[in-house]
Amino acid sequence: MFSLSEGELLDTYQVGTEKTYGATIVDGDIFVRSDSACLRLAADGTKRWRQPLDPLVYDEYNLGDSTATQIVPAVDGDGVYIPDHNAIVKLDRESGDEQFRISVDTPYAAPTVDDGGIIQTGWQEIVGITLSGDVRWRRDLHSRAAAATSDDEIYVISSDLHCLTADTGETKWQAHLPSEGTAAPVVTDESVLVVSGDVRAFRRSTDGILSGDRTRWVFSEVHAVEYASPVVAAGRIFASGPFGLLALDPETEGDQ
Repeated sequence: MFSLSEGELLDTYQVGTEKTYGATIVDGDIFVRSDSACLRLAADGTKRWRQPLDPLVYDEYNLGDSTATQIVPAVDGDGVYIPDHNAIVKLDRESGDEQFRISVDTPYAAPTVDDGGIIQTGWQEIVGITLSGDVRWRRDLHSRAAAATSDDEIYVISSDLHCLTADTGETKWQAHLPSEGTAAPVVTDESVLVVSGDVRAFRRSTDGILSGDRTRWVFSEVHAVEYASPVVAAGRIFASGPFGLLALDPETEGDQ
């Protein structure tokens, strides 16, 4: 924990035996996934509950926990959603007790939760689940990046960028990417933003465009790392590069 004003280290909490995969803060409490558990901590570090989990290590696919460092728990009004080994689990938000467990082949990214349900990506499949724990659909799409959702659409990076329908998981459209990493796409009102070595913006709708081209623009002048999702704030797109933080104009940047 660091001071917001001065960056001074205030405290350190031990949450696992080795690595911490990610943390999120909701209503002042910290929800964290480590290599051995999911925990809920108060702001002062007091442990509210701890639920043991397995490390996200898949030797058969050469996936170790060294890159499983963007897996933050998803939290809604009554549940905490987090991948376990070959499964997605829902924990009771107040007690930490397991509410349901759904098999997912090689989940390796944070789940995405909205009013429509849960999307858990995996290295061997992607699964759509209702909030009550029923499987809506499964797709043979491979991804190490979390999904993004907006309205009735789901955006997944699996070699290409895929736009899926929320109710069936079918692909509505897809757009080519030169490479893929572990960074989730980011959705705005008009665009889907992806880092793929470069930074790309794709049109969510091509109505009124004669060519139907999904690509809005591409920024390739500086390499963007493929393990950190872009952030949209203050009228800019911020992306991580090997030499610092890139700030792009969402309307005019790029080669196209």
